[in-house]
Amino acid sequence: MYLWHDGQVVKEEDVRISPFDHGYLYGMGIFETFRTYAGHPFLFDDHIKRLQMSCAAIGIVIPYTRDELLVAIETLYRAHATTDLYIRLNVSAGPRDIGLSVERYDTPTVVIYARPIGARQATERALETVRLPRSTPETAYRLKSHHYMNNLVAKRQLFNPEAEGLFLTKEGFICEGITSNIFWRYGEKWYTPSLETGALNGITRQFLMEQLMVEERLALLPQLMEADEILYTNSVQEAVAVSSLDGRTFPGQSGSGYQRVRQLFDEAVETRWSRREKR
Repeated sequence: MYLWHDGQVVKEEDVRISPFDHGYLYGMGIFETFRTYAGHPFLFDDHIKRLQMSCAAIGIVIPYTRDELLVAIETLYRAHATTDLYIRLNVSAGPRDIGLSVERYDTPTVVIYARPIGARQATERALETVRLPRSTPETAYRLKSHHYMNNLVAKRQLFNPEAEGLFLTKEGFICEGITSNIFWRYGEKWYTPSLETGALNGITRQFLMEQLMVEERLALLPQLMEADEILYTNSVQEAVAVSSLDGRTFPGQSGSGYQRVRQLFDEAVETRWSRREKR
């Protein structure tokens, strides 16, 4: 695998990261994941903007501009010589003495991971409620940070390892998936959990909320069970239709709502830099 590490494309075995990096020692790091379509990084500008805001929230100064990061991804694309790539853009705090630091991190470690990804396709999966409640955010709102223990432990609790896990808050409200945001439909209207549940404000979540009539709502599991249709979203899989929730059957790929959402992605993935662009 080729990676981009602090300005250079290198093979994975040649990457060296300090054991004193506070991303390793204390989880001080932020990342974004997305994919390319015919070489185009879908919603790239939205991902970079969130990355910049999240790094600022924990005192990390990103030493590269949007354009420099785009060139890095284009360089990786050529190095892999493949149709399309899964991308993880990772910023960790960088090396510093052991101990909790209150100073800004001015020399972070920036790594862009890339691996070939297959052609996009319609997908459905089971959704399964996990027993572990969703952890509360590390700051005033949830960041896409290195703090993933809650997600990993929840993944290990799944009875069906192929299912997506559904997190509830400790109060019992629907929050989000292990690696996704949740949407459900009653009639013509879509709903998604309010961010006050501690859900991540996913980039694909934001894209769909710009395209559809979506209402944020505090909802309990029985309300989700009554939905006409459920799907979940993330920036690599786009939207995945839910075929069952805890054993109860849902329309999956045959759902009219999912088919409409799929069409929205069909029209956007190879051209859109931001969800706010006019079609």
